[in-house]
Amino acid sequence: MYNNKGYKRRGLRVNKFGVQYLDKSTKVFSGKRDTFHGSSDQHAEIREVLRQFQAGYTGRDIEKADAFVEELFITGEDTCVLGTGTGELFLGSEQVKTLIKDDWKYWGDVNIDWENAHISVEGEVAWFATTGSVKYTFEDTPQRYDSYLDFIQKKAGEPGLTPKQKVTFINWVLALSYHQREEEKREYVWPLCLSGVLLKDAGKWKIVHLQFSIPKANFPDERFENSKEYLESYNKQNAMVDGYRNNWMTVEIKALLKSLETEFVGQKTVSKEVVSKYFAADSLPYVIGPENQWCYGIEQVREFFTENGDLTLSLDLEHAIASKSGEVTWVTVTGILKQDLTEDELAERALEELDNLFRADLASKEKLFAIHRSIAYVLKESAIGVNYTCPLRLTAVILNRGMEPTFHHIHFSFPSYWVFEGKVDSVLGREWRE
Repeated sequence: MYNNKGYKRRGLRVNKFGVQYLDKSTKVFSGKRDTFHGSSDQHAEIREVLRQFQAGYTGRDIEKADAFVEELFITGEDTCVLGTGTGELFLGSEQVKTLIKDDWKYWGDVNIDWENAHISVEGEVAWFATTGSVKYTFEDTPQRYDSYLDFIQKKAGEPGLTPKQKVTFINWVLALSYHQREEEKREYVWPLCLSGVLLKDAGKWKIVHLQFSIPKANFPDERFENSKEYLESYNKQNAMVDGYRNNWMTVEIKALLKSLETEFVGQKTVSKEVVSKYFAADSLPYVIGPENQWCYGIEQVREFFTENGDLTLSLDLEHAIASKSGEVTWVTVTGILKQDLTEDELAERALEELDNLFRADLASKEKLFAIHRSIAYVLKESAIGVNYTCPLRLTAVILNRGMEPTFHHIHFSFPSYWVFEGKVDSVLGREWRE
């Protein structure tokens, strides 16, 4: 999920820097339908909920946030939202109100493709997945540079890191944040994925579960070896689960989740038979990967896991959340991915990126910025050693129709760290706006 084999990214194109971005013209599930889709009226009702969700994020009226949540979300303790960052787990509709207010006050401009969301319906439960974007605007101000300077000062004094780790981490931050640019105000548009579950409540569809995710850049943002802060955030989020009261986690669901560790991730070859055993083969199962890969159907799901044969996954099943309605269960789980990458492998990866940049149709100044960033990533990562330990989050919808439960979809993501500018080149924003 973060190796360098070159994924087949569904619905993604490559910009002039060699950076993947989501092609908004691509309908990820074009022409594909589950065998148990509900009526067109149900789809229209659910899309209307998503349209209202988008309208709230467009208007960003803080005074209407409470009413927004009460109108669109299930009221009570069972509602669960997973944000883009570690620790952003919101349990219960009251906590969701806090999330919405913070998003509208501080986050970028969110735009989801609610019209083309992929929707599945079974009885009084429905689930969806769609693409979108979040636009950040950066402006050169003394306060902005003060904040980066404070961050660097703290990193320089952080205990537990070697001098080499500190210096290379600081170099990486500078590579992302301090290039001299002609524009004082700059816009970056990041791809966004959103998936969720809805329930019928007094005859109206309401959201009970959401996951937001932003694809990683060159490497996962939060590698435990880089900072104790990341491990502390991971543990803190897991501790939040203890307050979730109506947990429907069963032995059967745990066994299904365990199959991801033993039968999928880390396996050099994943067979169609194994995928068909653990995924709902008759209902167009799909996987959303942490780099915005969209893999649907047994063969593409098989390819996704086969391409991650050199990773080790360990899920924290003791801090997993499961909710249930009828024959459908949805879960939120965290875990840890491990991989070994030598300095030579990292350096080779950087040189491959440089070769693409040399041939790109860009001004020399822009090439130099991108080269600096790529080298800074490699230096930061190689300063720590070959062992990579990174937190992973997943949400999934599970069907319980037969003897054993099976996955219908899984949404993987890495937590996204707050240092944003420079991770994706500004050309990304221009191409999205076109």
